[in-house]
This record gives sequence, C-alpha cells and structure tokens, in this order.
Amino acid sequence: MANLSSDSAAQGYKQASFSAQKVDGEKFIHTDVCPQVGDVILDLGCGTGELSAHLAELVGTAGNVIGVDPDKERIQLARKSHSGIRNLSFVEGSAANFPGMGSKVYDIVFSNAALHWIPGKQKAFKNMFESLKVGGKIALNYLDHLAPFELDAYEKLNAENAKRICQMYQCESKAKIEQYCSSAGFEIIRSYETHSTDLIFESNASLLEYHWASTHGVFDPTLVTEERLGRYLAPYCEKDVNNVFQRIRAKLPVCRIVAVKLT
Repeated sequence: MANLSSDSAAQGYKQASFSAQKVDGEKFIHTDVCPQVGDVILDLGCGTGELSAHLAELVGTAGNVIGVDPDKERIQLARKSHSGIRNLSFVEGSAANFPGMGSKVYDIVFSNAALHWIPGKQKAFKNMFESLKVGGKIALNYLDHLAPFELDAYEKLNAENAKRICQMYQCESKAKIEQYCSSAGFEIIRSYETHSTDLIFESNASLLEYHWASTHGVFDPTLVTEERLGRYLAPYCEKDVNNVFQRIRAKLPVCRIVAVKLT
C-alpha cells in the first residue's frame, strides 16, 4: 500500500474485480443478460474490463463489445490487459458521452456496479434507450443505498474523507430507478433485489485496499488506526474456536433491472 497513485488504484480495482464482483457479474450475464452470438454490446462503467472480455467471448467474432468508463487509468489498464481480444475495445467516456450514443446500434447495454455512480439518471436512461436497436435491452446491476459495511468503513475508518466519498455515490431507490426506466420508454422485464456473493478478505490490508481502490483512491488507508479498525470490524470478523482471526466476510444488497425497447 505504499504507492497510493491513481495507476495503482486502478490495479487494485482490477484485483478486486476478480473476486465477488466478477463472480456476480458473470452470474448476472448468464441469468439475465443472455447475450447472443453476433450481439453488439455497450458495457457502461466497464472498470478494468473483466466482464467486457467475458461478454466479448460470448458474442463471438461476429459480435462486438465496447467498454466505456470515465476513469482514464482503468481504461488504460483494460486496454493493456485485454489487447488480444479483437472484438473488444475500450473508450474513456460516460453515460452522457459514449460511442454510438443516439444511433440505435446496440443490442444490449450492460452495466455492473456503475449506475450508483452516475448523476442525471433520467438523461442516462434516455441515452441508453436512444442507442438501442428496437428489441434491444438494458441489464443493470446497481446499489440503491450504501450498506453498513461500506458506510461504516467511510465514517469509522476515514471520517476525514467520509463526506467526500459519500457525495461521490449517486444512489437512488429501486422505485425511482424503475420510474426513470419506464419514463425513458422501456418495458421492464425484471426488477428485483438480491445480495452479492460474500466479500471475503483474508487480512486487514486486503480490506483496506478494497475500500481504497473502489473509491478511486479517495479512501485513505493511512488514516486507519488500530482503534478505528477494531470498532469497524466487530460485525464482520470471523474467528476460530481459539478466538484467532480467520477472515473478514460481508454481503452487499444489490438491485437488478432488465428492460426492453419495444418500439
């Protein structure tokens, strides 16, 4: 944790994406997204591209996947990590500015763990709608609120940065997201609540790196004292029969919505 740069934050995010987020994202893809060979897909908020690469494999060489993220370092790492995949490209952008916006070129707009970072959601849904072919769909996995595991981390471990971190999130209720979706013209197929795969951390250091990387480096591990850590970990720390530390485990409540453009 010595090098707290934006580049290493992107690398830390990539490592975090190999765990629960990647597992959950792939499950969501196979149960709800269901891409077909030849599909053209936009991965909105692609991070370092692990799920984009999985989608590219599923649509085959007849299809195409474009990953978009506003984080320049994550996009650079995604390009480097997945340079050998010919039907996959990465572009720095956002829900307000992405390739093909408004041109009705996509079969699917996919987004995993990104909608809760996006401001101006009504406009974002309109942009997605206008960028899909008729019969195309959106499939979004998002947070509608901050769970205690995350909120407590910011407030108890990083009180100095808590306000700034919380203001980065743009969480809105499931009902409000459904309203935005319907108002944009979509027919909602599924909208439901579930939980993430267990987040498991084998050490305090890996936990702090997760919070640091997932907040674009704003969470500062150097501010975390033993006293702060002890107060925060109590509900999540697993110990053996001899009261010896084993691991840290938590779940995050998430929401998912799948909707289709009928006309």
